[in-house]
Order: sequence, then structure tokens, then C-alpha cells
Amino acid sequence: RAPATFERGFRRGSRAGGRAATPEPKACTGGAAHNPRVSDSEIHLRQVLAAMAGPAARPRADQTAAVAALVEQRARVLVVQATGWGKSAVYWAATSALRAAGKGPTLIVSPLLALMRDQVDAAAQAGLRAATVNSTNIEDWDLAFDDIAADRLDALLVSPERLGNAGFARRLPGLLS
Repeated sequence: RAPATFERGFRRGSRAGGRAATPEPKACTGGAAHNPRVSDSEIHLRQVLAAMAGPAARPRADQTAAVAALVEQRARVLVVQATGWGKSAVYWAATSALRAAGKGPTLIVSPLLALMRDQVDAAAQAGLRAATVNSTNIEDWDLAFDDIAADRLDALLVSPERLGNAGFARRLPGLLS
């Protein structure tokens, strides 16, 4: 199944058959927590945005749709947007909503080591616990895997080459299944 795509300049939809991959976002005004038309995924997105960007921050329509696709439809989602658009808010909000629903940690593949460090800080700002596993912190891997096993991590950021390593992949059965 092809991922839903949210890309600047393109209509949101699946690659197969041109059908919309996600429903239209629900209208929201004012108190999201008290509006029955607002989904749990949008409430989590609003909370994450407020924590990361301040209480006046509002979700973009495609952020709302992407989080809903991840959380409510359990779809694969590809978000292609410019720096500063709020892609990290999408995966932190989805992680927050899924963890609140009792799901396991989120696996995030990130090719930039400096961005990984920034994302761990952003996760903490959003009220989530995250760790990284990459070629520069091999001494921290056991602690990260222990934290996953003990359900102390909400997200694990890994470099792409880690997923190509069979030994590493065997250590992530709960995240890769």
C-alpha cells in the first residue's frame, strides 16, 4: 500500500487510483478538548504545537490530516515540506496520541545526526521521551534498548544505515513488526 503524501504544490492523496488517502480535517474553532468534532489526534497535535511553538500556534490542515492518517487509519505517511513547516510536530503528535492509546514507541528514521540531537530536545519539549541510535553513540545503545524494553521511551530516532544492519534490526522487534 502506497503512503499518503502531503507535499507542497500537490493534491493530498494516495498514489493508487487517485483516491483521497485521508478524510478532510474536521473543522475546529476554540476549545479543541470540548469540541466533539475534533479528533483525539488533532487534540494531541494542538498540545504538541502549543508546547513547541507557544499557545497561539495552530495546526496546518495537512498536519492535521497527516496525524489523523497515522493515528486513526494507521496509514504510512510521507510528508515532504520545507524546513520550518512543522514536520516534526506531525510525528511528535502522532507519537503522543499513539502512546496515550497504549501503543508502543515510534521509530523515526533520520539521516542527519545533528537533527537527531535537536529532535530529542524537541521531544522533551513536547512532553515525550526520545533517544537516538546512530554510529556516534554506540555506547548508549544498550541503555536505549533497555529503555525500550522497559517502556520508558516514546520514540527512537535511528540513522538509515542502522535499519540495513540485520543484527540491529533483530534488536527492534516491537518497533519493526
